[in-house]
Amino acid sequence: MKINADFVKDLQGDGGFSKLCELMKGTVAECSSGMNYIAFTSWCNFGLYDIDFGWGKPMWVSSVGSSNDSEAVFLNTIILMDTRSGDGIEAWVALDQEDMTMLAQDKELLDFASFDLSPI
Repeated sequence: MKINADFVKDLQGDGGFSKLCELMKGTVAECSSGMNYIAFTSWCNFGLYDIDFGWGKPMWVSSVGSSNDSEAVFLNTIILMDTRSGDGIEAWVALDQEDMTMLAQDKELLDFASFDLSPI
């Protein structure tokens, strides 16, 4: 895949986000055949809670969701972002059900983190 002006232009407009999601799924499939991986990214200090598109600042910022509760758009991904108050970090974790169950029961993790599904 070559990322150039034509590639970016193809992602703009109607259907661009869907094309990007399909491209990412294909890339993940190519990279993950027989390989265990987890992708990490940080959106900390992006100022996401300071953005105002004319109807006020957001109450809550999140990553992309999915159309089906049983399938994440980007599986095996962890996205870190600031909390609204700015005094913490949220970790958006997308793992398969088995790995998520193990993570939710990890006593060492729970000493430092909480699972708050509704931070509003």
